[in-house]
Amino acid sequence: MQFLVANDNGNAEQDLVINGQRISAPNVFARVGKLVNLDELNPEYVLKHIHDNLIVSVEGAIYYVGAYALSSGQRCRSITVGVDNDKVSSDIVYVNTLAHIAGEAVAACYRESGAVPDTGDAIKVHVDMATAIPVSYYTKAKAAAFAEKFMHKQHKVTVYVGAKEYVVFIQFDFVKAIPEGVTAAHAFMHRPTLIHQPENLSAGTFKTLRVLHIAIGEGTTEFPITTGISFKPDFIMGTHNGNGHAIERVLDPFKRDFGLQSVTRQDFSRYLRDAAHKYHDAAMSYFMPALEDEAEEILTMAEQVISRANNEVDVVAVYGGGSILMREALEKRLMAFCTRAKIELAYIDDPSDAVFLEAEGLNAFINSPLFQLLGDKARSGEKG
Repeated sequence: MQFLVANDNGNAEQDLVINGQRISAPNVFARVGKLVNLDELNPEYVLKHIHDNLIVSVEGAIYYVGAYALSSGQRCRSITVGVDNDKVSSDIVYVNTLAHIAGEAVAACYRESGAVPDTGDAIKVHVDMATAIPVSYYTKAKAAAFAEKFMHKQHKVTVYVGAKEYVVFIQFDFVKAIPEGVTAAHAFMHRPTLIHQPENLSAGTFKTLRVLHIAIGEGTTEFPITTGISFKPDFIMGTHNGNGHAIERVLDPFKRDFGLQSVTRQDFSRYLRDAAHKYHDAAMSYFMPALEDEAEEILTMAEQVISRANNEVDVVAVYGGGSILMREALEKRLMAFCTRAKIELAYIDDPSDAVFLEAEGLNAFINSPLFQLLGDKARSGEKG
């Protein structure tokens, strides 16, 4: 079995594209001492919804992953927002990536056969993967260390599906980590219509556009300037701003006022997204003042980056999971600044596009001749 994996590790969500299939899951896990009785779970249902029902063993430890972890009542671990956000050394990034790949491998066997697979033979998967780390943190050495974390050995993952256990061996043949923010340039090159101006934009004309990316995440916002798919080394700013910081500021008073004990940052984020949830209106009232402070800091940094570039920017592109709720607080003021500087503003409209843009860019990258060339060079031992 061969997988092409585009892996965007956000602080709140992990967005993957595995062989063209989109997967989005909370980027959390819960480590548990032992399994509960899973005999009553329907294996067929679990396999059809594997990424929402991930229970795995990695290196002898048992984990509930993603949505299953959040609904389990177990203590969940999530990626820290702020200066300690180091995805290169994060156990969460490592375990969850292996879990989703292994889960998808078992589910693929189910889809191919049309029946719950036997558990006798191990499933073997070869993986080429493109992933990313924050542009302000990125160096070639850190990117290489991140890739080596997956490539240095074959990984054994056990996936629990009801009473059945599937052993999956994952071999990463090639992993390439590129800077976050720059990943979206690959998406724009692949699908130029995401940027509406200039009119009739094509991949060819996009190669010459100077784009300031404002990639708003849960814990960081990246501000790289790219021309085509190349980024300017002098303009790789990033700040610790995003929805997660706003949530962290209000989470404790929110829990105290409503008598809640175990609500996580991801739970609160779910209240914000789900307009039908009983806590939605209350969560929004706590959240918006703090979010406006985050938007103010992002706007200030964007203005500073544009000024440093002497306004030599053609398009400002705003996207990322944090851009959706921040739109009301940010777009009009950013538009006023861009209009005065004669810069087009592309605030990505579709929430799905805004969230999945970096994963889509990674998927475009992994399917490109450039990725194939880099992989061939790595396999031949050539540097570059």
